[in-house]
Amino acid sequence: MIHKQVVLRIFLNVLLYGVIGAMLAACGSSPPDDILDKSGQAALVFVKEKSRTNNISEPMRSNIDKYYPGSDLYVLSPISSQGKLTNLTAQYTTNGVTDPRNFGACADPEASYDGKKILFSMKVNRNSRWRLYEMNADGTNLVQLTDGSTGDDMDPAYLPNGQIVFTSTRPGIVDEYERRESPLLHVGDRAGDGRLVNIRQISFNQSHDINPMVHSSGKVIYGRWEHLGNPNKFPLFVMNPDGTRPFILYGNHSPQASGDRSFTEARELSDGGLVCSVMERNSPFEGGAIAIIDISKSDDNLTFISPPDAIFNNSGRATSAFFKTPHPIIDKGASTERREKILVAMSPIPREPGGSRSEGVDYGIYIMDKDGNNLRLIYNDPEYNEIDPVPLLPREKIPGGVPQVIAMDPNVATGLATAASTGMFFDGNVYDRATNDGQVRPSATFVNDDGSAGQVRYVRVLEAVSLPREGNRRGQAIGNTNLEKQRVVGYAAVRSDGSFSIEVPANRSLHLQTLDQHGVMLVNQLTWIQVMPGEKRLCTGCHDSHDRDRIINDLQIAPNNQVLNRARGSAYESGFHNAEVVVNHPAARTDTLDFFDRHRTNRTNTVQAVFDRRCISCHGETAPAGALSLQTVAADLTPPPANSNITTTVYERITQNGTYRTPSGSQLRYVRDDGARRSPLIWVMFGKQLNDQTNRDYRTLTYDHTQLWTKDQYNRIDPFLPANRDLLMMIEWVDAGTQYSNTVSR
Repeated sequence: MIHKQVVLRIFLNVLLYGVIGAMLAACGSSPPDDILDKSGQAALVFVKEKSRTNNISEPMRSNIDKYYPGSDLYVLSPISSQGKLTNLTAQYTTNGVTDPRNFGACADPEASYDGKKILFSMKVNRNSRWRLYEMNADGTNLVQLTDGSTGDDMDPAYLPNGQIVFTSTRPGIVDEYERRESPLLHVGDRAGDGRLVNIRQISFNQSHDINPMVHSSGKVIYGRWEHLGNPNKFPLFVMNPDGTRPFILYGNHSPQASGDRSFTEARELSDGGLVCSVMERNSPFEGGAIAIIDISKSDDNLTFISPPDAIFNNSGRATSAFFKTPHPIIDKGASTERREKILVAMSPIPREPGGSRSEGVDYGIYIMDKDGNNLRLIYNDPEYNEIDPVPLLPREKIPGGVPQVIAMDPNVATGLATAASTGMFFDGNVYDRATNDGQVRPSATFVNDDGSAGQVRYVRVLEAVSLPREGNRRGQAIGNTNLEKQRVVGYAAVRSDGSFSIEVPANRSLHLQTLDQHGVMLVNQLTWIQVMPGEKRLCTGCHDSHDRDRIINDLQIAPNNQVLNRARGSAYESGFHNAEVVVNHPAARTDTLDFFDRHRTNRTNTVQAVFDRRCISCHGETAPAGALSLQTVAADLTPPPANSNITTTVYERITQNGTYRTPSGSQLRYVRDDGARRSPLIWVMFGKQLNDQTNRDYRTLTYDHTQLWTKDQYNRIDPFLPANRDLLMMIEWVDAGTQYSNTVSR
């Protein structure tokens, strides 16, 4: 039983903090009775985290970034302030360790489908890795499920087919923004002794994928850190457990300011919707508000159930409390409208704008009605933070119930069995896309120089060049760009009906760009996508709405691998029967694209090498044409300090310092990291402004630079002609984000 003095101390602290005054005042000052005794005297497992005053975590961090020694799993039985409290893991986190600073820590509890076992992650001491464990609900029969010398395993959840889905840093890459180890989703089979075998990576983001939850539909919903270029947000994603069909679920473009919000820790409600934490991107103490999402609708269907002044978006506002880790539960003894309740961790310490992190937090376990009313304290030890409440109940007794089993895609099963290294993407119409991402919407009726209709002529496939955990380029800048390291995998044509079908490398972080007749980017896909080995993935437009599911349901793969639209009764020009292998395109690359390499100055596959071959006869350091020198100087050739990425004068001149003068006298940078189509340096190569047919910003020069390139039969500069490979390299460099260095190591 909880000691009476602890209960009294809890109550006094609640009064001292003024916990959401009106809400707690409405439920009285005494702790609740056995809150869920009508649900079979359920027990509750949660984490007591030793992080009261040193908690500095935020949504974009993971377990490996927030190790708090002495954090253990506890069971409270029944779920009541008078329940019995039992520490389940101290015997493991303190075993053989004498210094409390080196104690182990536990996190991420999850109950088995029968409610009799607990799955969780644990570091047994400071120097160990996070590994997955399972034990009986009373703490006995501990089994270590994962091991290995590299990577940390976290955030486990049971799949209904017997597998375990979890996050892990096993891939050994660091994130795109802060260069911290990136946890990504994995699945593993259970061996006879319970350990995980045949572990396979199923998500290929370049930043964090966290908090996987198995929905009643059988799909895995998880939080994803999106940071390909300018986006820096944390929406919810969904995928099948075999890694197929990952897609944005909520929080991509809206609600307003969603880019500043992080949607994490999702759990399923009785109606199939979600309750989740909504935090600031850099929210201190990994806390914010609690909201309900109707996933049957698009963005903006968000209902906050925590108090209006619970912070979630603007750190300049005062907040009455921080909330996190919600979990729904059913109280069968309550009235119908009050039956579904939300367990939640809450810290009642108010914070003023600009408050110090040293003020700390005091999370305790509370319960409230689904609409946020009737908030009541269950348990709080003022020396710890209590988070991650999970009821120890059979799955059918909590909202969502037992999930369906989604069978592995048969194409993927075959692909894994045959060690396939590729999969396929099909897109029915590149012109079917939303406009709320600020990018151009290409025209299907645009007339090209060769008389064909359709502004989109090609698709370019790029692959992430992952930074390794211990690579000698870790943490270094890669130039004046927000985009990360990537390489061109290859190209394919877009058919006249707007469709394309491509065969691409599997198990990679990819993104696509649609290109016009000049090979310059029209639309940049600002999310990493993937395909599983053997997968034939059906897609629609690049940034479509949730209606895409309805559109995809109209698609059917015929026995001959054509793709049919059942609603229209017609076939697309592209299909899986005629998919183009992008790596076989003549312009496909196997190398990365650097602007210059100060460690190997004689490289011929850099942008500076193109300038040396094509430009410096006029744009040399002495009396350069147009006052634009594209020639390296002695200082550029000096070997930089070890592991350094110092840029050159030419790079800085065309990306930052130099300016192109328009006819009206405006000054533009020669190249922009949002594409060759908007970059005057590339305009000059084609002799016209590529993003505006009026040519109002293009200044005619005394020298016709189009003479540098070979023309096709339509007197058009085709960058895909072998003689124009240097031009294509320049375009690729700009469209990939004007990175200075793209090489991981030397």
